[in-house]
Amino acid sequence: MTVDDAIEARQVVQAWQRIQAWLQEHAPASCAALLPGAEAGQIRAVQDAVRVPIPKALTMLWRTVGGSVLRGVFLGNYDLIPLDRVADFYRDRMADHEDEEIGAAEERIPLWKPEWIPVFSNHRTSQAFVLYLDATGGLLYKWSRYGENNYGTDTEELDSLSSYLEEVADSLEYPAMATRDKPGLVDGVLVWQSGIEPGQKDQWEPVTG
Repeated sequence: MTVDDAIEARQVVQAWQRIQAWLQEHAPASCAALLPGAEAGQIRAVQDAVRVPIPKALTMLWRTVGGSVLRGVFLGNYDLIPLDRVADFYRDRMADHEDEEIGAAEERIPLWKPEWIPVFSNHRTSQAFVLYLDATGGLLYKWSRYGENNYGTDTEELDSLSSYLEEVADSLEYPAMATRDKPGLVDGVLVWQSGIEPGQKDQWEPVTG
């Protein structure tokens, strides 16, 4: 592991600790939906499914928190995909990549690449929209089942894992400075402004500090 890898891993853990502390105090229902940190065997199972080495920063995040079963903890109303679903999603997307022909053989569109590791999803069952970590470049990108902003072209999500988590923590602790999305609460559940559902409009209370 390089020095840069070690710094990124430390920053990821520190950012997550800030997020978790905020959830414990302000959004207990969201905090209760977090899964405990993954065991070594769970991470090995994902590594066996993924065809590239998993970056240290991501393994450190998984060791700290193993996923979320409630939508909306992260910016864009994403949740952290539980590890068993990470492996399943990766296998399914690689099967698409290998089996489905799109256009002429020489012009195949990459549905999924081996170095893309799914990390966050905005829907815990369908996983139609995913933030994946490009293991070769260390950046998060957006993937859509519908082909929108795929293949590392979405400039909005050009974050490292640590910078993304740090922005989540900053937005929660200093909501007046939040630019990408605004945090709020509905009955002890963290709900970002972009993900307010029609039935929540009257209940949603913006976080003010």
